[in-house]
Amino acid sequence: MKREESQNVEYKEAWHDKYLEWVCGYANAKGGTLYIGIEDGTKKPVGVKNPNKLMEDIPNSIRNTMGIVADVSLLKKQGKNVIRIKVHASSFPVSYQGRFHYRTGAVKMMLTGPALTQFLMEKSGQQWDSVPCFGGHRASDFTFIALKNRYQAASGEKLTKDDLLSFGLVTETGIMTNTGALMADESPISHSRVFCTRWNGLDMTAGVMDAADDREYSGGLLQLLKYAEDFVRLHSRRAWHKRPTDRVNFREYTERSIQEMLINGLVHRDYLETGSEVHVDIFDDRIEITSPGGMPGERRVQEYANICRIPSRRRNKCLADVFERLDLMERKGSGFKKLYEDYEKLSVNLGKRMPSLESESDYFRVTLPNLLYGFTDEQLVAAVDNSEYGVAKDGAKTAKPHRDTPPVTPPVTPPVDLKVARLILALKDSPLGTSEILKALHIRDRNYLREGYIRPTLRTGLIEQTKPEVKHSKFQKYRLTPKGRECLAALESRQQ
Repeated sequence: MKREESQNVEYKEAWHDKYLEWVCGYANAKGGTLYIGIEDGTKKPVGVKNPNKLMEDIPNSIRNTMGIVADVSLLKKQGKNVIRIKVHASSFPVSYQGRFHYRTGAVKMMLTGPALTQFLMEKSGQQWDSVPCFGGHRASDFTFIALKNRYQAASGEKLTKDDLLSFGLVTETGIMTNTGALMADESPISHSRVFCTRWNGLDMTAGVMDAADDREYSGGLLQLLKYAEDFVRLHSRRAWHKRPTDRVNFREYTERSIQEMLINGLVHRDYLETGSEVHVDIFDDRIEITSPGGMPGERRVQEYANICRIPSRRRNKCLADVFERLDLMERKGSGFKKLYEDYEKLSVNLGKRMPSLESESDYFRVTLPNLLYGFTDEQLVAAVDNSEYGVAKDGAKTAKPHRDTPPVTPPVTPPVDLKVARLILALKDSPLGTSEILKALHIRDRNYLREGYIRPTLRTGLIEQTKPEVKHSKFQKYRLTPKGRECLAALESRQQ
């Protein structure tokens, strides 16, 4: 057998009744095939004992315990008897002994908590945001002033009671849906919250005073959007430089990118995670916007080769539709593509810094780089003066100063990528292994750490392996080189 185990293929050497859980998982996912009589590691056919009896017992067990029918066939593989169990995706939830199993990637998992609730709702054709809210709150007991004002500004029309019904905010009996509850001025959904923090330095443990400012906001989504935008604006540097014929604006972050990613976090978050909220963390070199719930579907966002071509899948369709009507989102699902395009076209992005996306099953994070971090005022002014487009020309050796602007002072060390800077700071005290770095940087994905942090920093010569002769040793650690120490000193001087 040449096929590897995957989302829909599994190999087992012998049959055990516990493999009915795998059948259940396939039925609840996209279907799949289970081969009995093939060795897992080598994929070598070893055959099954009593094949005729198994051909009778397995279909009966599947039908009697789960109420579904699977295609069970007896095959000959290299002269050995192999049983193939082909399971079709079920249109209704399937349980085995009262438990719901699900196949994702190459593993089988048992659904519990919010994941089970979401699964059952999807199988029944329902969406969390379109069902009546828990508690049966009536729309007449709440106000929608922020919604009405935004709708009139976007459409030029007044929002009516009929609009609340047609938009999916209330039911015909006047009970608010979860979308309606989220859009009310005083939302009754307790976990409709945003936590905003301005941290000192490049991580959450930068010194004696870790946080310079933190706020917790709750309420309707339009209010949360405004509060979060105001918090970012309060803690972001804004400056400008006058030239003879125009003015160049310098911003650490563009307001449009902040607004779009905050909306993404508020609209597409998993509201079934009741003990969670959206987090906005501002560091010296970046802003991280983290929302509960991973990418809809079974892939992580970092697994896509082209971020701009991620298919549009909406967890909260009704809520997204409301934000589209308010002219705060586009129906095309092109938010990430526009975000990257905006950063590529920015007039002042001297480091050519780009956003990054990361997701796991329980969170989605957008990282927006600080466009001014690591540059002196003189460097920024000189760079834009050297280009009619506001961006330093490639190959320019000396930037022409503007009138009374002092000469450009070279930085102690060239500005480094934000991820490289974070890794250098994590290694400042002692060498660390992969697991220790994951913990220090609050990252869960080893592949993301390796490709996004470790390899780029190794290529620059800023770090090295403690055991270069055994690259894949389980005792392998990473430490700063003399060049890395110089870069560390420069980074720490900028934080002072």
